[in-house]
Amino acid sequence: MNWSSFLARWRPSVADVLFLLIALVVFRGVQHTLLDDPGLGWHLRNIDAMIEQGGWLTHDPFTDPRGEAPPRWYSNQWLGELAYYLGWRWAGLEGIGMVNAVILATLAGVLYRILLADGLAWPVAAVWTSIGMMGTSCSWNARPNVFTLLFTLLTARACVLLHESRLTRLQVLGLIALFAIWANTHGGFLAGLILLVVTVGVELGTLSFERAMRVGAITMTAAGATLLNPYGIDLYRWTFQLLGDPFFMGLHQEWRSPDFNSGGAMRYELLILLFPLLLGLTSRKPNLVELALAVVWLHFALTGFRYVALWVVVTVPLLARCSVEIESLNAWFAHCGLNREPGSLFYTPPDRPAWRVSLLLAGTLLLLAKPLEGHFAVHKQAIIASEAIDRLIALADEWNVEHGRRPVICHDYDWGGYLTWKGWPRLLNWIDDRNEVQGERRIREYRSLMRAEPGWREQLKAVDFICIKPDTLLRARLDDDPRWRKLESLPHAVIYLRQPENR
Repeated sequence: MNWSSFLARWRPSVADVLFLLIALVVFRGVQHTLLDDPGLGWHLRNIDAMIEQGGWLTHDPFTDPRGEAPPRWYSNQWLGELAYYLGWRWAGLEGIGMVNAVILATLAGVLYRILLADGLAWPVAAVWTSIGMMGTSCSWNARPNVFTLLFTLLTARACVLLHESRLTRLQVLGLIALFAIWANTHGGFLAGLILLVVTVGVELGTLSFERAMRVGAITMTAAGATLLNPYGIDLYRWTFQLLGDPFFMGLHQEWRSPDFNSGGAMRYELLILLFPLLLGLTSRKPNLVELALAVVWLHFALTGFRYVALWVVVTVPLLARCSVEIESLNAWFAHCGLNREPGSLFYTPPDRPAWRVSLLLAGTLLLLAKPLEGHFAVHKQAIIASEAIDRLIALADEWNVEHGRRPVICHDYDWGGYLTWKGWPRLLNWIDDRNEVQGERRIREYRSLMRAEPGWREQLKAVDFICIKPDTLLRARLDDDPRWRKLESLPHAVIYLRQPENR
């Protein structure tokens, strides 16, 4: 065996170092809020529910129907959920966190390689990759949406290459397959179709009819590939049920415009400010597709926080390409002796780095999650009061044994997913963040209940346990109501039990 050749093949590159560093930074988030998305629990339990039912879900198994028929529910993100589910079954919270870290490290690896392919020196590509990942960090929570970040980057790249007539036939087939996978991974596949439609529009606008026909055919084929999902065309109706409802779009900050006064806003605000600045300073003329995609997604990002990270992955390659063609900056580099020649800091080998070492690192990290299980990841109690809910579940299980039936539990909106995660199928939640399942009426009733508005006692007539935040108005009413006895008073939650004699 030629050991020098073998070692050369497995020598880590800058891309591999970036992969490892980004993975470790993301994984560090499991000690902060990375695992505190309200929907993580039901995402995981979707897989268990499909196993139990022996097929794809069509009705909600998680929320107490309260005498009504279970509403419609599609497990259309099953492929993305499966990745996290396997991580959970392998190494608990740490396994989930490591799966998330590997996905986002892969995003960084792809972005870095794209920038190298565009001719950027490795230090510049590494800096822009780091800036780009910082900009996406507002969407690093462990949920299938992180796959959409990766798939959006790949689709935006394909659109630029299509405009430049550089996308090979094999890459076109890969793009079509990507959309088939995407439709089963996350509802964000619509973002990919928007990218392709915008590209068609640019080609038509520039009278490039032959290219427009080609991109249009690819777009139609990609849209057809998305129908390779368990629900067919119903997937589109299901997705637009949420996106087309103004009530749902105004419920949470993720659907509203970004709050630039919030902590951490500079992570993406910096890129928004750099966008016009670099376009003004660079001598490079961006092609119309990359510019149009950046502008369209900037509009989406300014109208909905959920789209900010998507704008980042679409636009960072454009910003990076513009940054290396600023004459004054290049003159300063030349003055400092920084160039692309061998021996210089900016020297970049002509061959793009292989993925073999990064794949080895990914496997190693996933294996290392097992010995860390139960020793590293935590929930931020102010967001997901896991300690209180775990205590509630234990009390509810005891109550079930004593009374011979499942207790009805009323709880905070953000805690429904965690209750499903830890208590289903023994327990059903009162409400969770699946707005398309809960519906406008139930969400309004919940808000009215938490404010203890007239009729709150009627809403609770069939409830056995209540677990809510201490600062809700309902808590003051329950403290004064002899029908309810306080069982636990914790820093982030209060648990009540209905008195038997008053049922």
